Amino acid sequence: MLKVTTKEGAASLTFVLEGRLCRPWTPEAERDWTKLISTAGDKKVVIDLAGLTFVDADGEALLRLMMQSGTQVRAGGVLVSHLVAQVQKRIERKPKRFSRGAPKPRRDPGAP
Repeated sequence: MLKVTTKEGAASLTFVLEGRLCRPWTPEAERDWTKLISTAGDKKVVIDLAGLTFVDADGEALLRLMMQSGTQVRAGGVLVSHLVAQVQKRIERKPKRFSRGAPKPRRDPGAP
């Protein structure tokens, strides 16, 4: 189960996620997130993950999307703090570009 709430302050909006950030609840959380961002205006947006207990691959992808928008993240606990650090590293990592030349022909082991 996932509980999604929003707290509004004078200069900020806090998007609070509590419980399990996984399918089938990630699409709902993403809809709520998109709605919050579209109405935030000049307010600072903060994601509060202190109440998360589990995150699957879909949840991690959503966190990455949220964090790529430059949003400040508050994490609680070792697991979620580690996950946030790993997602941040992936965001900061630039994709490597490889130059691939023509593929080398394979030699037939039976050929002379």
